[in-house]
Amino acid sequence: MLVCTPFPPRLDARHGGKATAQLLLHLAARNEIGLLYLRQAQEASIDAAITDSCAVITEVPAPARGSLRRRLAWGVGLVTGLPPWAVDCRSTGFDSALAHLLDEWKPDIVEIHLQAMAQYVAAPARMRVARVLVDHDPGSGWADELLRGTTGLRRLSRRLEAGAWRRYERRTRPRFDAIVVFADRDLTAVRPSAGHTTVTRIPLAVDVPRRPLAPEGSGQPTVLFVGGFAHPPNVDAARWLATSIFPRVLQGVPEARLELVGHEPGDEILALAGDRVSVHGSVPDVTPYMDRAAVIVAPIRIGGGMRVKVLEALAGGKALVATRRAAEGLEAQPGEHLLVADGEDQIVGALVELLLDPQRRRRLAENARRWAEARLGWDEGITAFEDLYQSLAGSRRA
Repeated sequence: MLVCTPFPPRLDARHGGKATAQLLLHLAARNEIGLLYLRQAQEASIDAAITDSCAVITEVPAPARGSLRRRLAWGVGLVTGLPPWAVDCRSTGFDSALAHLLDEWKPDIVEIHLQAMAQYVAAPARMRVARVLVDHDPGSGWADELLRGTTGLRRLSRRLEAGAWRRYERRTRPRFDAIVVFADRDLTAVRPSAGHTTVTRIPLAVDVPRRPLAPEGSGQPTVLFVGGFAHPPNVDAARWLATSIFPRVLQGVPEARLELVGHEPGDEILALAGDRVSVHGSVPDVTPYMDRAAVIVAPIRIGGGMRVKVLEALAGGKALVATRRAAEGLEAQPGEHLLVADGEDQIVGALVELLLDPQRRRRLAENARRWAEARLGWDEGITAFEDLYQSLAGSRRA
């Protein structure tokens, strides 16, 4: 199987690529895996563990564009139905490398991760190779939600982007044999534009660390948000948290601190830093921040998919406050394994309660860890992926 990604999968990735890396390693234990990926100049390459596990690895430099050329390319893309993220992933070098691997390595299945990479479905479709799209977070869904909350001139660009996502998805999704999503909401979002393509849900998983993190945190009572800031739903969540939610938390817990940790923070995220708010961009490891945090919060209100950092908080044994949107796809029990809070008042109340009650944090964290050890590993997910591959291979033999 040939796996195609828009980034180097790494076990220490600061975005959803960590889940892709873990999935690759588990699949490689029982399957012959090839890997084709784009790499930005500043990005680290893949882990040695992945190098050792894959039969074939091809790295393609991502297109290097200055800010003006990039914006011009985005503009052309919006007119032609290619959303900005897909434009950033457009590479003739990747096209050539994919064609070479299809011709020389001859994979049984091509699995493309993330909708922005779905533009590369044409070559395996021409060669009648089975094609799977793993859609972590359907683009038109969060683009439409961002549009509803935007006014002024920016609303025009948001409208064009949402329209480009819809056209792009209608053009690419029906060319796959199967599409995998992680949450029930995504089934509803993807099916209308998938044509006759099978759309199936396989819940996201994470590797559970051998040892739990500090269940109560340490030092000052700190609220932590983790998320890649190249993804608009995370930007929306961080801004809401820092500008509206946390100031109200300080009224109940004046000594509290907020830490925003994530990959590629832009100016609007960096501007949130202040006396009680810290922004940490592209840190080498989020574990120390998670370990010392009293509470981890995921105030996600737009987008789909399952959130790796939500799963990692539960797996690490931390007290977690999440919106219903952030907790989608989880079978954990609200009130026992995490606190689910929708709306600003509920989130503020949950954070203040946990910051003032270390014993409540500990109980919640320990329950989360026990649940993660029993339910959150990759075994069921890998079996589901392999069953899907077998069904595709069987249908082609028939």
